Amino acid sequence: MALLPWYDSPRCPQCALPNASGALCGICLQHAPAFDHTWTAFRYAYPLDRLLHQFKYHQQLSLGHLLANRLFGRLPTLPALAPPDVMIAMPMHTNRVKERGFNHALELAKQAHRHWQVPLEMEGCTRIVDTPAQAGMDMKTRTRSLRSAFATNAQWHGKHVMVVDDVMTTGASMHAVAKVLKRAGATRVTALVLARTLKS
Repeated sequence: MALLPWYDSPRCPQCALPNASGALCGICLQHAPAFDHTWTAFRYAYPLDRLLHQFKYHQQLSLGHLLANRLFGRLPTLPALAPPDVMIAMPMHTNRVKERGFNHALELAKQAHRHWQVPLEMEGCTRIVDTPAQAGMDMKTRTRSLRSAFATNAQWHGKHVMVVDDVMTTGASMHAVAKVLKRAGATRVTALVLARTLKS
């Protein structure tokens, strides 16, 4: 595991893209995403990309658990200033769950729940549109594709919600979910992802 692509460089606290100062980046200052903060431990690069593929598409759940524990090793305690009230997994459409056999983000969220004892809301948000695969799409196309893709019937008033996923690529999915949660009353949304895709 020493060869994993750890993400140790300074980064924007909101979108987690690298910058020299570790302060909010220009993009987030001008066009802030709906989520407020991103926690991650890895860059999305070899060999993590291969391991995540095995976890997601070959039902290697033990790999997901192992990687989640490595993430928690880098984030051993929740920030005392603003710990989340509740966490949810990035929603997956029921068609995809049937195809894959499980929601990989939910498996990671279960590990986070066990580690931090933050309540896990199993059905707090749902994916109501089975959108096309996002791979290869730019931010604008992804955002358009995800419009109205998520919904919630839960009450989030005054809540700080953590949304758990495996990889943040453009942030479009996290942005779409955070918008839905904030419309339902959430005051803060934190993204917890194993890895961040960095711009080339």
